Amino acid sequence: MKYVKFTLKDYKAIAGELEIDIKKSLLPIIGINESGKTSILWGIFAFDEANDSLNDGRHMKNVGNLYKTSNRGEPSIIADIEATKEELIDFLDSIDSSAETPAEAKAEIKKYKRALSSWADVIRIKRNLISKTYSIENPGLKPFSHLNPLMIEECLGSTPYILYFDDFRDTIHEEILIEGEAGSPKGWLAIIEQLFKKTNPSYSVYKLQGTEELQRKSIMADVCKTLNNTLAKEWEKFTLEEGSRLDVDIQYVATENKLNLFIKENIDGNDRYFGIQDRSKGFYWFFNFVMKLEFNPKVRSMDDKDTIYLLDEPGSYLYSSAQAKLCEKLALLSQNNVVIYCTHSHYLLDPDKIPLSYIKIAQKGGDGSVKLVSLPEYKDDKKEKRLAIQPIIDALKIKPFITDFNFEYLCIVEGIYDYYVFEMFQGENHNLKFLPAVNADSLKYFISIAIGWRVQYVAMWDNDAEGKKEFTKAQGFFGEREAKKFLLLPSENPRKKNFILQDLFVGGDLKMIKQELSLPANAAFEKTILMLYFSDKRKEIVGKISNDTKKAVKHVYTKINELYQSSQ
Repeated sequence: MKYVKFTLKDYKAIAGELEIDIKKSLLPIIGINESGKTSILWGIFAFDEANDSLNDGRHMKNVGNLYKTSNRGEPSIIADIEATKEELIDFLDSIDSSAETPAEAKAEIKKYKRALSSWADVIRIKRNLISKTYSIENPGLKPFSHLNPLMIEECLGSTPYILYFDDFRDTIHEEILIEGEAGSPKGWLAIIEQLFKKTNPSYSVYKLQGTEELQRKSIMADVCKTLNNTLAKEWEKFTLEEGSRLDVDIQYVATENKLNLFIKENIDGNDRYFGIQDRSKGFYWFFNFVMKLEFNPKVRSMDDKDTIYLLDEPGSYLYSSAQAKLCEKLALLSQNNVVIYCTHSHYLLDPDKIPLSYIKIAQKGGDGSVKLVSLPEYKDDKKEKRLAIQPIIDALKIKPFITDFNFEYLCIVEGIYDYYVFEMFQGENHNLKFLPAVNADSLKYFISIAIGWRVQYVAMWDNDAEGKKEFTKAQGFFGEREAKKFLLLPSENPRKKNFILQDLFVGGDLKMIKQELSLPANAAFEKTILMLYFSDKRKEIVGKISNDTKKAVKHVYTKINELYQSSQ
């Protein structure tokens, strides 16, 4: 059994209903502050009662919708769980044969099986967050009041774990008392116990006190080796900071039955010890991240499938290259599990690792309702519109950046969408490199760098009012010699007064592209080009574009080439 969808109802910052489809195993969520992103993660986490005492119980406090003072709906979470008819019937047979099953429940089994005759492979379980009780919401299964509690218990016990992580800045316990029962350690003691078990299934922190000293030292040496090998492997992937290798040493204090954690660093051939909290914020975050993912007591191994990882602003304390490595880690983790994370960082939205179509934008309506929309669906006329999708915009501008100046055959264009269009249509006969500016005015900045670096280039503006104005200003600014390298977007129809990028697409080509990408008919040109450029079907769709459009684009290439040859 596994989760396929969650529905949050009137929970915290979410008014009304919000569905979160997790059939895709990777779900990055962006949005402005107070758009409900954290409430989404907390709501999913709140479905499983095993999590109630975790996260300091914050997700279970003040669970009612915060935007309504009257007529508030009852906060609840509904999980759609994929369960085959065979799985449910096997469970019914097992409880039918059990002597511990109440007679009332056994009496319902035959009717329950008949209700499963037209099963659609999804069982819906609702958790009321006020009463903290569960109920089955499938209409055909609701009447079975005696059997349903057993079915709910079976489903909750068979579904994957739901794990929540904030930004990994919470306190790392450097002194851990070995207390409580051996079967149910809590907090960091549970993490360290899992480390012991992964080192050797027979090891346990609870056995240390009764073990002879020399044998205990051998056990601790094995555990430290496992830990540091794991940290070293992940450290190489993240490359958080330069310098000597850092090892973590765990020491057992027999007189107090506790464990102490230290950083051990080799300096000039000598071991020196430091507190973990004395290291950089980057290492502190990294250690927290690795321990909670690799040695999480709820996950038997990183090979477990379908575990749901909920991460709120992961990598907040990491610099850019480490965040890029984290993006790779999250994409890798999602291959076997479900990873849902909220972020404001464009480094965690790298389109080479994160498909653009997977990213959702959290939007809050005036009535407090929250929606998760994809980029093509995103509409907002408010001033904060750009802020909401800014991480996507920034992420998509990482690739075509200043490193493109290494190419001699360069054309500087107005913006990112010019770059996408001309890169997509380039065939084997074209080796132009396009460098996007930010807007018509900003071409001057990139032209200045190209001149300073002695890069051979041409620059092209849109043939509209804004483009013509900035084209003329650039001619005056850079002088007659450089102006020979400037042009306006050329049209095959010289009598056309205004000609912009969108005009290159003839007839129904844009309509065809939207249909192929399942975009709404009114999707903006920019969003259409954006989705096409990062689509797995790009080559196939471009192949279907009409010859008239391809001819119009080829005409632009021809004029750029002519100008380039004549101006160098």
